[in-house]
Amino acid sequence: MNLIELLDKSAATWPDKPAFIEGENRVTYSALATQVHSIAAVFSELSLQPYSRIGLHFPNSIAYVELTFALWKLNVVVVPVPVEGTDGEMAEIVESLQLDAIVSPTPRSNSIQVQPDCHLTRYARNPRASHHDLNLAFIRFTSGTTSARKGVALTHETIRDRVVTANKALEITSNDTVIWTLPMSHHFLVTIVLYLSQGATVVLARHVLATPFLDAVQRWRGTVLYASPFHYAMLAQDKSSTAISTVRLAVSTTCAISEEVAREFEKRFHLPLSQALGIIELGMVSLNSTDASGRWNSVGRPLPDFEVQLLSPDETGAGELAIRGPGMFDAYAAPWMPRELVAPDGWFLTGDIARFDGDGYLYLLSRKTAVINLAGRKVFPEEIEAVLNRHPAVRESRVYGRPHPHLGEVIEAELVLDGEASALDSIRAHCRAHLASYKIPSRLHIVTELPRTSVTGKIRREPVAAV
Repeated sequence: MNLIELLDKSAATWPDKPAFIEGENRVTYSALATQVHSIAAVFSELSLQPYSRIGLHFPNSIAYVELTFALWKLNVVVVPVPVEGTDGEMAEIVESLQLDAIVSPTPRSNSIQVQPDCHLTRYARNPRASHHDLNLAFIRFTSGTTSARKGVALTHETIRDRVVTANKALEITSNDTVIWTLPMSHHFLVTIVLYLSQGATVVLARHVLATPFLDAVQRWRGTVLYASPFHYAMLAQDKSSTAISTVRLAVSTTCAISEEVAREFEKRFHLPLSQALGIIELGMVSLNSTDASGRWNSVGRPLPDFEVQLLSPDETGAGELAIRGPGMFDAYAAPWMPRELVAPDGWFLTGDIARFDGDGYLYLLSRKTAVINLAGRKVFPEEIEAVLNRHPAVRESRVYGRPHPHLGEVIEAELVLDGEASALDSIRAHCRAHLASYKIPSRLHIVTELPRTSVTGKIRREPVAAV
């Protein structure tokens, strides 16, 4: 199959319904499909080989969606290239994933203009990267918080299965209007593709400030919000009286949300935030849509199509999260490693440390590689960071374990401060008031910024050397 079939079916079912709203521009499903096929016809004249790897270096826009589906129609493998990355990071993606070309709004050396504000730049590849007899559609270049980067390769069939599975939780229909603000280069398959497959309308909210965002919700009668904790923290601080009574579901993704943001958002809008667990190798695994208020820090029960187990649980029930089910990735692309080698028995080890409560709700505690072992005790850095970040002088923090000859590891923290270094005594007192004594960092280091992965922007947690 080819994912263009999902769009064509929606265009036949809801031809006059708006698929996208961008500013004052409305594009119906019929017009979207027509434009996609028109762009594909232009690309077909450029002799793009089936399963060639084409980077897409475009900002959020209707054009981003049109180009993706047009390339899919030609059986081209789409590789998102984040626009916020540097030239060096883009070059790394080009070389690591052996891209045959890149599509971008601006011309480069030896580029071909495909249409206004769209240029194709080819790279010499001899031989071309193999598709290994898979019906490849998509490779997402990702970087873990501790591991080397890799490309997650997905077929058309795998993406279709993800969409079907995820919508058993999201329940998107043609009656929904989704207010969209996340980068498409990071979020596209079980979001944009899913919405289009169900005939929903997607409003591209270009402004992330609270007032224009809420105005968009009201104007277009949004029913679903899909955003990051950053966006919800901004909305929670809104002091206006603007209501969002049409919204039935507000999904928080990308990283854990704090209790303060969850509570303040619900208090302001009378709507709980539903946390989701999405993994690039698996798709959407769980969504807390049934008790988002009472269990604000849970990602919910796993979706029914997934099997989930915790490996080697400790006395508290915490263990490494292992999952198997539909939509699992087909291979790692850099270097190539088929799924069968990564998960020979079908179980994918996520690297997350998690636990279940008595009602089957899942809680993520930490990453396996981030857990600090202090004299035989497991300490989760995220718990300490949550406490540190509540101090008014702390903008953000990173907690880690430093090797120690007798204790195994000791706890240290890096702090980016909004206040002066003189606040350290107050921060230590804050830790003593809110943390068990053994969880209090032995050292606090003031830094100007925290190390982050260049692709996803997550805090990087490399092992720290002993001193």
